[in-house]
Amino acid sequence: MSNNNKDYIEKKNSSEEEGFLYQRKPIHLNVESADDKFDVILPKKRRIILFAIFAVLFFIQFFYFTGFYMLVFYPEYYDIETYPIFPYYFVPLIFLVITIVPILAWGQVGSRIASTSIVKYLRKTVEKKRPKLTEFFLGYPLRTQDIYYLEAYPVDLDLGSDFLHLKIFIKRVMEVLFISLGMSVIIAQITAPFLWSVIYDPYITQYEWYWNIEELMIDIAIYMGPFTLLILTFIMPVFWIAEDTQAYRINENQDTVRLGYYLRTGPISKILGFFGIVLAFNLAQELATALLTGGEQMSYGELMSRPELAIRLYTTTLLWFVLIVGMCAAAPFLVSIVYLSYYHERWVNNVRIHASEFMPLGTMQIRKPEITNLKYMNRPEMIDDTGGFFQTKKGKLTLFILIIIAALSCLYFAYVLGFEEALFA
Repeated sequence: MSNNNKDYIEKKNSSEEEGFLYQRKPIHLNVESADDKFDVILPKKRRIILFAIFAVLFFIQFFYFTGFYMLVFYPEYYDIETYPIFPYYFVPLIFLVITIVPILAWGQVGSRIASTSIVKYLRKTVEKKRPKLTEFFLGYPLRTQDIYYLEAYPVDLDLGSDFLHLKIFIKRVMEVLFISLGMSVIIAQITAPFLWSVIYDPYITQYEWYWNIEELMIDIAIYMGPFTLLILTFIMPVFWIAEDTQAYRINENQDTVRLGYYLRTGPISKILGFFGIVLAFNLAQELATALLTGGEQMSYGELMSRPELAIRLYTTTLLWFVLIVGMCAAAPFLVSIVYLSYYHERWVNNVRIHASEFMPLGTMQIRKPEITNLKYMNRPEMIDDTGGFFQTKKGKLTLFILIIIAALSCLYFAYVLGFEEALFA
């Protein structure tokens, strides 16, 4: 069943006010599904789109390991007679097989650990006990004294009925990708210098193994991808099951926030996700710099002092950033789509059933208050249009001139001050 259609409204009349209760309207109601059951929806007609995305990501990985990228981007550096194409064509295929292990680990081990962790925390919100340090590190809220409730009519997870829902799925894939990438690049930057000191020989092996240490780091980061997905067995199922369990906290601002939101924006997600983007971009920039400077032939300062090379540096950095992300995205994409399609729904409903035994159930309700009790709402005469001098014509002109002066002052300090002699000599 699905809840992607517009919700219908059940009106309830009372003596003082009118209430509106939003509920799901099932369109495929059957024995296996009900209004209060969470469903994962993957339309058959959209599976071809997801398969095409995975095929592109797999091709990017194949494009790198076969050495084609050198022929396409740097043909002047690559001697096809000395170094044949397809040196590591088998690596993406091996990764494809290895990826089965993280899928099973997420579905069988990680989900069980996640469901136990979430139910224990939700019980603490009822008993008003403080969470443990490990729970705080995962992102669980410290304030268990607030009101928590379990949504009676959950919103389904649609993996691609339309572009909007496909974007939601891609967002989850990116979440896994950047956390995994952050861990991989950190491992690569720690271990690569030790390995580089062993294999690097400027007279013998410099061009047989790797051109520079940055290329070595990229390879290590890609190779460690499936390994980091195994580590994420203990993290990502917790995030996603907590999100789709749809247990809500009413915080101090009277906002209802999903428990999963706190976990997905917690310390682990922020630190590793941020590092994943920044470190991958930094690695791409270092490799681009090494390729354009030609090792010791030109310094970074000389490179940036020449505008045409600086532009090439930016474009090459962007190109390698996209390649690094694309090469590392195939495994997270496959693990995410298989896990969400075959395991996620069962574990989310298990957690919801367990939590419903001790948590209050609720759903969104919007009440319509009496207009006579409102002092500002629905009263146009209360709108304040006064703005003083700056609402007059002279005031608006004065404000515009001040904006121009402020902007020109910033430009002067940035590009003119201290350079007058060089610029106007």
